[in-house]
Amino acid sequence: MRDRKLFVGAGIRRLRDSRAMTQADLARQLRISTAYLSQMETNQRPVSASVLYGLSQLFGGDAANLMSEDPDRLAADLREALSDPIFSQAETTHVDIRALALSAPWLAHRFIELHSAFRRSLDPTAIPDMPSAGRPEEPSRGVNAHPFEVVRDFFHYTDNYIDDLDLAAERLASRAFDQRGRDIGALIQFLQSRHGVRVRDMQEDDARLRSFDPKSRVLSLNPATDATTRGFQLAYQIARLENGAMIDARAEDATLRTPDARAIAQTALTNYFAAALLMPYAAFAGEAKRMRHDLVRLGNFFGVSFEQVCHRLSTLQRTGAKGVPVYFVKLDRAGNIVKRHSSTRFQFARFGSACPLWNVHEAFETPDRILIQHAEMPDGTRYLGLAKCVVKPAHHHGGPMQRFAIGLGCAISDAHHFVYADEIDLRGRSGVAKIGVSCRLCAREDCAQRSAPPLSRRLTLNQDERGTLPYSIV
Repeated sequence: MRDRKLFVGAGIRRLRDSRAMTQADLARQLRISTAYLSQMETNQRPVSASVLYGLSQLFGGDAANLMSEDPDRLAADLREALSDPIFSQAETTHVDIRALALSAPWLAHRFIELHSAFRRSLDPTAIPDMPSAGRPEEPSRGVNAHPFEVVRDFFHYTDNYIDDLDLAAERLASRAFDQRGRDIGALIQFLQSRHGVRVRDMQEDDARLRSFDPKSRVLSLNPATDATTRGFQLAYQIARLENGAMIDARAEDATLRTPDARAIAQTALTNYFAAALLMPYAAFAGEAKRMRHDLVRLGNFFGVSFEQVCHRLSTLQRTGAKGVPVYFVKLDRAGNIVKRHSSTRFQFARFGSACPLWNVHEAFETPDRILIQHAEMPDGTRYLGLAKCVVKPAHHHGGPMQRFAIGLGCAISDAHHFVYADEIDLRGRSGVAKIGVSCRLCAREDCAQRSAPPLSRRLTLNQDERGTLPYSIV
């Protein structure tokens, strides 16, 4: 896939200033002209792959953060924040918003954080009260972002791809496993031969999925879980033992300001490494292309679940070897977004519920099927949307079952890369679902499923008439 042009002039200036270097100094070390560097710093030219490599050699891990400065994604988040009624008198254009995202991304991030804090102060229940991963935080004042939200935004702004961890996992996979793959037997053998870890089953009444005792070198797994879950837990333990120090160092990112956020990030990054180990980048991307993104076939080939396949597809963002740009989302039955990422123009609502016409909600009604939708956003962009309900069965009679809806999609221009596109008319207008980000950000006037009026439009009410909606949108 074609790589997106990267404009990160503000980030390059920050790196240069951190070493008290002049433009001439940095240009000389990068072996480019000062004029060329100046054009990149003012976002007149994108940053080339060779310059990115040179910056990584000079600044190490600090340069990796440049890849997370996606002005398009940041501009989309700014647009949503500015759609709040409190900014109704502010006359901002798309050009203004993109200029801020390009020239002062740090200010744009702080503005979004401030607006998020304002929203939470109005409705402290908007962010779920998730259990703490480390020591208890101070009592919430209703404005501080929950650590889970902070970590979710961390992945959102790194484009859901962590280069050093992904490369390390791929190297480990090629070194440690033969052509028969990374099935459960191979993972268990690797843990035993390389780390002296014995794997055994837990007691049947134990509700945990995994437990590792570093003293006895025993890894206990829940025997009631399926093979894909057990395989992922084995890969997680290998990630901790093989690359725990690298993972923990990555969790020290400057945006993760609290111990709880860093602890949650350690778990999330270990999960990332485990997935990259089970589905090595080049091999997975190659099979996805060969199989035209048949999600079931990919899962069978790599021995992973439907959700794991979809999530991995959303991480294929390596420079020079990008996959098809997709969006990925995981919802619970109440419509809460558990996971989300989009490398397309498709954006998720940061506040409030998602569009009820989106097929991901319908997936709960048909848990045994992959739903296919040809959808159009208010700006005219169209998407191929796939959705499926995944069920995690109870471990015993009367135990709780988990149900989630998984959504995966791409721009209609990329739909031919997916076998599912064969079932829809990519060029026609019939059967196209008119969806939006959320009701409050959608200006469609004829939507029968609208649950709230749009924030950016004026309403009129006629006591003598009633249409689909109790009001008219002006």
